[in-house]
Amino acid sequence: MNQEISHWKMVLRRLFSIVCHLAERNLAFRGHSEHLYEPRNGNFLGQVELMAQYDPVLNEHLMRIKNNERRDHYLSKHIQNEIISVFAQKTRDAIVALIQKAKYYAVIMDCTPDNSHTEQLSIVFRIVNCETDVGVSIEEHFIGFVDVHDTTGKGLFETFMDQLNKLQLNISDCRGQAYDNGSNMKGKHQGVQKRVLDTNKKALYVPCGSHNLNLVICDAAQSSVQSVSFFGLLQRLYNLFSSSVQRWEIMQEHIQITVKSLSTTRWECKIDSVKAIRYQMPQFVKALEAVLDHAMAKKDAETVSTCKGILKEIQTWKFLICVVVWYNILYQINHISKLFQSPKVSIETMQKETNALQLSLQEYRENGLNSAKTEATQIAEELEIERTLPEERQRTKARRCLYEGREETVSTPEERLNREFFFSSY
Repeated sequence: MNQEISHWKMVLRRLFSIVCHLAERNLAFRGHSEHLYEPRNGNFLGQVELMAQYDPVLNEHLMRIKNNERRDHYLSKHIQNEIISVFAQKTRDAIVALIQKAKYYAVIMDCTPDNSHTEQLSIVFRIVNCETDVGVSIEEHFIGFVDVHDTTGKGLFETFMDQLNKLQLNISDCRGQAYDNGSNMKGKHQGVQKRVLDTNKKALYVPCGSHNLNLVICDAAQSSVQSVSFFGLLQRLYNLFSSSVQRWEIMQEHIQITVKSLSTTRWECKIDSVKAIRYQMPQFVKALEAVLDHAMAKKDAETVSTCKGILKEIQTWKFLICVVVWYNILYQINHISKLFQSPKVSIETMQKETNALQLSLQEYRENGLNSAKTEATQIAEELEIERTLPEERQRTKARRCLYEGREETVSTPEERLNREFFFSSY
């Protein structure tokens, strides 16, 4: 009897090690015992078969299953899921023990829908871990995703409090909150942060710095017609190539850095799209011309019209200036955004870097057009683009009274571009 128990302990120990290995590699678990030694029987059974080649105990166990000598094989999908659940609970218990040992904590939460359109709340605890052999360190521990049906401030607060009760953590030990700028999270009257503060006055709220930066960039870009038109053209360019397999292959034949779709929430990521055009402008022109020839051969009138329109717009002096200006701006902003997301950067360093960015952008606002023209000249010469801005008819303000004078300010196209691009809010 003892020998039989020892055998099962050895088998389970090896199965546990396999599941841990697969969990670290983030692989899917599937497969059943009846599919042993069959091709494509799943990651789990494949790993079991591989380990059995070097483990006599596990190999003997599989042979007994294969010869129908064992009914309890512990290889079914239900056992696999149960093992994963046990590991998840043990990991959560270990995290809670660390939080209870540290006593005080800060909470970071965010709410977003998954692929099944189910709203999920992610909960992360931030603690100061003090160990004799390691020293003082700041750690963040992810607890899990919680399905929520009420995304109001009250509903999210109740969900959070319910999770604290399950984890046996006290809200009075909370010393910080960090959320995005959604009204249900940061609202000063009905938001989660206000409800937590009403419960615990020491749980100070700190908004997400990276999200604040994104909001500032978004508002600044949307205040300029030139910027809105520029990014709209980049999105049209991506849509043209990505809507067809043949067009995407044509693009990959001509360029190395592929064009990216524009993110509506993470503005600093737009640098990936701008960078592809900034350093591969001639290649993109050739790719568009190849797509145009392909569409002409297929008699695709819509693609021909779209391609001609994009080719005409990107081969202008104004577009080249916009590409250079936005790349230089987003390059600096992307650097700061990455620092905001780094767990090792101090507040002093972030304040210093943010102030430097502010001064740099203010200086670029004054002299950015001249420096952008210098950088864009090389691209214009290579593509033989005329370095002139189109003359636009200036609107005249209608006089409502006879005594009003005609305030008609005559400005050059370059002055108008500088005013509309850099000083549109004035």
